[in-house]
Amino acid sequence: MKLYTIETIESLTESDAASIALETLDVKGHTVYLVDFGGYFGYSCLVFKNGHHIYYANDYELHHKWKNATQQQLREIYLQKMRAILFTPEEIAAPLSDYTDYNRREYYLRNYYGMQEDNVSAFYIGNTEQAEREQAQKTAGMIFNPISFAYYRNAAFVREHVALFRQLEAAQNATKDNFEYWQSAFRQEMANHEYAINWQADCDTLSAFGVLPCYMTDDIESYFDALDFTRTQKEAYFAAKQAYLQGSCC
Repeated sequence: MKLYTIETIESLTESDAASIALETLDVKGHTVYLVDFGGYFGYSCLVFKNGHHIYYANDYELHHKWKNATQQQLREIYLQKMRAILFTPEEIAAPLSDYTDYNRREYYLRNYYGMQEDNVSAFYIGNTEQAEREQAQKTAGMIFNPISFAYYRNAAFVREHVALFRQLEAAQNATKDNFEYWQSAFRQEMANHEYAINWQADCDTLSAFGVLPCYMTDDIESYFDALDFTRTQKEAYFAAKQAYLQGSCC
């Protein structure tokens, strides 16, 4: 059996994947191939959309070795995961159930959705004039996509991608008076930013919800104003802070 590395797996085309797949599934408009690579990676799932390999969304048996799962059990694990991390356009725009739901949709748009079209990353190695010229040559005539931080030749795709992200932001804006949603959101970000030991805790936490200038004094009211928070959001923040600090020291 051929020895697969992560590089050879991620370089597989859709026809390559289809030719070795044990099973082909459709998950929300994405084609998922179940493949047994043997060796290190084992029974795995590969994700494609629009003829492109969305390899950031792949999953491999090596990540689940500790479960001692059968192929049938791994199949169910992969299906459950794919249904949680992949979305249709209709699902992106639907009302949000909670902040975790928002994060899953945003992660999909930021990291997976843009891979279905040829692109050139906005990030490149080197800060020399030669590196800048090479990047300019690669992206000449292309359109910058601020959602995936990459350049594309398909302007219609970029417009659709940006429109989807705006629909997601509109869904979150619709929660502005949902106290439970925002209290949970703030508590999650407080945990992410180690609020109890962070010397600019409020700014770092609130920066998850918009671009903020951080002040040494952590002027929280100025942050609320910059983010255009509602009264509900402000009250939810202080309630989250109290609950988080009580939980972190008890």
